[in-house]
Amino acid sequence: MRKIEKQSIGIFGGSFDPPHKGHIHIARLFIKKLKLKKLIWSVSEKNPLLKKKYFYSYKERMSLSKNIVKKFKKIIVNESNKKYSFQLVNFIKKKYHNKKLFFLIGTDNVKSLHKWKNLPQLMNCSTLVIINRPGYKKELKKSVFFRKYHKFLLKKYDTSKIIPQKSWIYIKDKGIKISSSSIKNRLYKTNN
Repeated sequence: MRKIEKQSIGIFGGSFDPPHKGHIHIARLFIKKLKLKKLIWSVSEKNPLLKKKYFYSYKERMSLSKNIVKKFKKIIVNESNKKYSFQLVNFIKKKYHNKKLFFLIGTDNVKSLHKWKNLPQLMNCSTLVIINRPGYKKELKKSVFFRKYHKFLLKKYDTSKIIPQKSWIYIKDKGIKISSSSIKNRLYKTNN
């Protein structure tokens, strides 16, 4: 009997306030590099580590996200909101049986990554993938996360053979110089 290979699913979480072509670029790169069957785009209602007001409501960010990904067959917007990333990964793991999960973040999140609730659990249930974002290249090696987990970095990897257990991947990319913050700043100036 042939062994059934686990199909790979990526999880791309964020505030997406608003979603933009930089997010699409990252999502498509993530799908290509890790040979993902599908990518779950998950809009978080509120980042538990940030005390900021969002420009767009959660409902608007969901709608904008669905609109921006609609022509990409492999990208699905997640409808269930979870407060913490480890809860999201556990939910998706239960929903998609026999799947290998990859959890994507940008280097802009690395600075506070060690503060994430149940980070070890997240890294034991999914393989963390960190992608370079323009302007944040040096953040990774200066981070508490890197000091603690640098020995688990997979420099060469075959996605079909990866077992999470603290392992993580770094993807270098020039990226697209655009951010949700720059879009919001332009919108604030236009509206004031």
